[in-house]
Amino acid sequence: MQNGTQVVLLQNTQADGSLWHLRLMAQNALKVANVLVNRRLHRPPRYCPILLAFVTNRCNLRCKMCGVCELTSPTEHTPELTTEEWKGVVRSAVKLRTTLMLMSGGEPLLRPDLFEIIRYARDQGIAFHLCTNGTLIDKEKALNLAETGVNTVSVSIESPVKEIHERLRGPGTFECAIQGVQLLREHAPNVNIGINYLITSANFRNMAAMIPFAESLGADQLKYAPIHTNLLHKRKRIGDYGDLLFGEEDLDELDHEMSLLMKAAAQNRLLTTSPMFLSKISSFYSRPPKFRCYAGYAACAVDPFGVVAPCVDMDGALSVRQLPLEAIWRSPEFQVQRREVHRCNSSCWDTTNAELSIRLRVRSLILDLALTWKDIGFYYGKGGS
Repeated sequence: MQNGTQVVLLQNTQADGSLWHLRLMAQNALKVANVLVNRRLHRPPRYCPILLAFVTNRCNLRCKMCGVCELTSPTEHTPELTTEEWKGVVRSAVKLRTTLMLMSGGEPLLRPDLFEIIRYARDQGIAFHLCTNGTLIDKEKALNLAETGVNTVSVSIESPVKEIHERLRGPGTFECAIQGVQLLREHAPNVNIGINYLITSANFRNMAAMIPFAESLGADQLKYAPIHTNLLHKRKRIGDYGDLLFGEEDLDELDHEMSLLMKAAAQNRLLTTSPMFLSKISSFYSRPPKFRCYAGYAACAVDPFGVVAPCVDMDGALSVRQLPLEAIWRSPEFQVQRREVHRCNSSCWDTTNAELSIRLRVRSLILDLALTWKDIGFYYGKGGS
């Protein structure tokens, strides 16, 4: 009888999970349709499904490929948004029917009010994803993240090889990042964990090997992205990248390694970057892919000082200190920036706007339904509390 009861409970749990997935997909279908139609008609959408919140440019590391620390405030003495100002942004997001808030930096864990902001967003029904370098996660922070109800945390690990990771991120960072993931697994078991892997000339030969390594850490997701010299890194001097950028002589080998990665990813349980996105990474450095971008339609970015832009590669025109986010979203000034998105020629293939945009193609919405189903489970499922 006991085994029979366990089977029934398992079946009921699976059925409840499937119904939850279906309800969430149905709820977002209207928002997706609204975004697609208004992008085609060049009009402000009614909804902002995804909010990118960059809460600080400060960081405890100085990674060789990152240009965030070179970003400056609008004026020399402009302070970061306060806790209450970020709560105001969350309230605006609720009015815009935002379903997912992604918080990044800099290093967000440097903000002492981080957990209060996350908890506030979760209390408003917004799913929450935190991006961190992982080096500041200790037992207390892992427990606090679990208590806030954060859905997902992604940690940056650049190689399964310590020396390669630390060449990019600095001495001692490998063990700290690994320990951060382990502490989350131990003390925040309901939090879904992702690993972010930035592809550079220093680590591209380790891409496929990262899959079993990430799995051994108990990760649920592994995302790959090519190194950029714009986006959040637009103020970084090209000479400061050293030998991390790809030259023409590297592209054949990069293409070969990418093929190995795609084969390994297809045979593994980990949720990872979409095959379409992966397939274009090697060509990104010779023929940047063109796509219909949904920056400013499906998502927008708020920087640490409250300036709002469709994309982090653009400088915003308005701040939430001037107008509420929902007013900026519908303003003529923001619509001007949406028109700039339509004309954008930036070299871009990132896991935020680029992958989101290719996933919003009608063909992808139909053919990648299984991947969308898994993404919903990762970004919207569980929650630490």
